[in-house]
Amino acid sequence: MSSTALITLVGNVGREPETRYTPNGRMNVQFTMAVSRRRTDAGGNLQETTNWFRITAWGRLAETLDGLAARGYLARGRQVFVSGQFEAREYQDQQGVPRISLDVTAIDVFLLGTTQAREGE
Repeated sequence: MSSTALITLVGNVGREPETRYTPNGRMNVQFTMAVSRRRTDAGGNLQETTNWFRITAWGRLAETLDGLAARGYLARGRQVFVSGQFEAREYQDQQGVPRISLDVTAIDVFLLGTTQAREGE
């Protein structure tokens, strides 16, 4: 199963951003992002579900995100807005269990919230 579409997400950085380079020297920045949804079930109980996305940025956006990560602005727990190209990929983990990876190639990434809010966490 593989499908692609445009997607817009608001959530929190899960894994610290990692800057990598392809063999030909092209930079990319990758991080995970948690997107949670809260709803009330039929019994009146609050339910929360979280989906995890793998975000990858390339080119100038990767350079910008690398700088923000180096200065501590793009970090674990930070709320971000991401829009990009979404692809759901099926794979098998090391135990042979089928899994789905939710991958986004970022077009835009914006930091949300204030620095003061981050410092109060």
